[in-house]
Amino acid sequence: MEKRYKIGLFFVLILISVLVVVLMWKRHTMDGFPHEGDRVEQKQAEPDAPSELDDQSPKTAEEIYQVQKTNTLTTADTVCIYENIDKKDGSMSVEVGKLPAKYIGLNREALEKLLAEDSMAPTLAEKQKGFKSQHLELFSAEKIKVLRIYDTTQETTGFYIMEVDGEVCVYEHDKTTLYFKTGLMAEDLPPDVRYELKNGKFMDSELQVYHFIESYSS
Repeated sequence: MEKRYKIGLFFVLILISVLVVVLMWKRHTMDGFPHEGDRVEQKQAEPDAPSELDDQSPKTAEEIYQVQKTNTLTTADTVCIYENIDKKDGSMSVEVGKLPAKYIGLNREALEKLLAEDSMAPTLAEKQKGFKSQHLELFSAEKIKVLRIYDTTQETTGFYIMEVDGEVCVYEHDKTTLYFKTGLMAEDLPPDVRYELKNGKFMDSELQVYHFIESYSS
């Protein structure tokens, strides 16, 4: 009797376990579906309303350049950078300093115009250094950069006074380019001077040439 009771109890427990598993499976599968009465709300995506930032499209290089020409001004605090290049050997030097007073308070367009005018009429000191041209490379309220071109190649100058077909003539430094004819005849010059003219008598400047001519003019 006791043995049958234990066997029966065992089968009851198994049956209860199976029922529990079935109930849990059904509940799990039904949770994946909306229950009756439940309302599934879906928010329809609406196009974003245009914002003020959308109107601010990226500026092109030309637009930025135009803004710089009109709105940005140099001040007494603007740093001036000169980048100097020598055409003779390609060497470069950089000078950094305060902005010259005549360049203060200018927009890009006005500064470019003034730099061009200065290029057309450089100072004597700049001429002696071989100045050729300049142009604006960088412009902002904080700093400007100007590229200056120099050529320190020594130019050959001078003149040669020579006898050609019995006449005294002045040639440029290359001894082949006629500068002018003096109107003097070589036979009217002292022998030692005439001897010098055979190979050409060098003169540093026009002033020396004219002094020579005056000395032997009748």
